[in-house]
Amino acid sequence: MKKAFYLFVILVVAIGLFGFLYLPNYLSEVSFNEPVVLTIPKGASLNYVADSLYNEGIIKSRYWFKYQAKSKDIDRSIKPGSYDITPGMSLEDIFTLLQKGTLDKPVVLTIPEGFTLYQMAERVESIGLGSTKEFIEATMDYYEENYDFSTENLYFPLEGYLYPDTYHFTDKSTPRDVVNRMAKTMEEVFSQEYRDRAEELDLSIHEVLTLASIIEREAYNDEERATISGVIYNRLEIGMPLQVDATVIYGLGEGKDHITRVLNSHTSTPNPFNTYMINDIPPGPIAAPGKASIKAALYPESHDYYYYVLGKDGHVFGKTYQEHQKNVENYRKLMKNP
Repeated sequence: MKKAFYLFVILVVAIGLFGFLYLPNYLSEVSFNEPVVLTIPKGASLNYVADSLYNEGIIKSRYWFKYQAKSKDIDRSIKPGSYDITPGMSLEDIFTLLQKGTLDKPVVLTIPEGFTLYQMAERVESIGLGSTKEFIEATMDYYEENYDFSTENLYFPLEGYLYPDTYHFTDKSTPRDVVNRMAKTMEEVFSQEYRDRAEELDLSIHEVLTLASIIEREAYNDEERATISGVIYNRLEIGMPLQVDATVIYGLGEGKDHITRVLNSHTSTPNPFNTYMINDIPPGPIAAPGKASIKAALYPESHDYYYYVLGKDGHVFGKTYQEHQKNVENYRKLMKNP
């Protein structure tokens, strides 16, 4: 019994000694194969820096990085900027680099969910990262290099493929940098689980993003996204036109102009995106969907609704046309007496 105890003590001491001697060296190792551009915005916390380095695969442990940074008082001297992290750098090299700072000015780009590609291009131009034309050209280049889906009847091939989020760049960033980051983020968001689910539904990624973009523009809040998705699926199943005003608006403006009121003359104007005149989804996305809308497109709610109209705190859903007409009348009364 004593012998077993002594062996246990020796084993614990050996493990502890191994950890003491070798673990710090292991955690301090930096090993990656490709150069990484790390952008640190003004006011970024040590947690943000550690998470960024870890997510890029540069450091082995965010906790060890933070411990080392605090022990050397580096956590208080990290400067914002855009840093080139290259293979062969040590942890100490990275600490030194982060304290030097760069001459590049951090630039924040915020793209709301539901933005069209053209609105993104205008936003990029407004913060000085290139012209609207340059951004659109960069999206065309990215499409040609990375995708092969049909662009027939599409105004902008990458519509719906650029993920809406807040991004950190510098004043040296180019439209190509912006497009690359946004497109790759969407590719990461559309996880393997989502790809498997799309295949299960016999839908292409393009079709899922198209459905998700409609849900994004139609949903009043997160709670009703899956319900609206269910309405879309129900209509498609019986060959019923989707009759979505957002698609009509997108088609009339060719992805650029935006009208605020849809008239009967608009819904009767032939257009590939006019879902009053086609019994299918439009040829492509009409805006940038967020993750919640993508998930709703892949996991629609099962119900018997075929109609919906805006109510007081969101949409009101109906199973029959008669029920829908009552909901429409209630909406009109609500508008007269808000």
